[in-house]
Amino acid sequence: MKETLPRFAKSSKNIVNFSNKKPKYRFRLVDFKNKDYKTDLLLCQTQCNLEILPKGVMVVGNFDGTDNIIPLLKDEIRSISLIKGKETIDTFCLSPMHILLKLGIPSSISRYFKVYPSEHKITETQVIIKCDEYQLKLITSGNDYGKLLRIFKKAGYTDELNLVQKPTLSLLNYNLY
Repeated sequence: MKETLPRFAKSSKNIVNFSNKKPKYRFRLVDFKNKDYKTDLLLCQTQCNLEILPKGVMVVGNFDGTDNIIPLLKDEIRSISLIKGKETIDTFCLSPMHILLKLGIPSSISRYFKVYPSEHKITETQVIIKCDEYQLKLITSGNDYGKLLRIFKKAGYTDELNLVQKPTLSLLNYNLY
């Protein structure tokens, strides 16, 4: 069982826990497979963070009850797939978001003027990192797609990036009356 686990680096208490608060994890590790495509159930469904650096990517999480780091060097990464979730726009006639969309303002800006949370939804964004030895699948909020894309490009991962966007369903175009 030891050979299926990736190499872990213990995190320093001074660096990670500089306060007594628990860290707020933004990602969830959904799937972890080693080079033989065997799923490691010990690492699945763990909340974690993703640190994107020019020399590699670190997955920081509470694996095995302690704070650990899974380091992924840039040379080992074969591909990074960013999959944007399905976007649904369902506004009503006098909503500020509806008016801004009719004026031609993109949904990425007009979503901040919605009245009800159900007017604009994006399902979760998936990040799939494939390496020589293993494959990681992480999910996060659907609104983080643009930020992740900018961070990966800024860190120099444009050659490894594969972008997939699911279709947008805009209920503005359907005349229901």
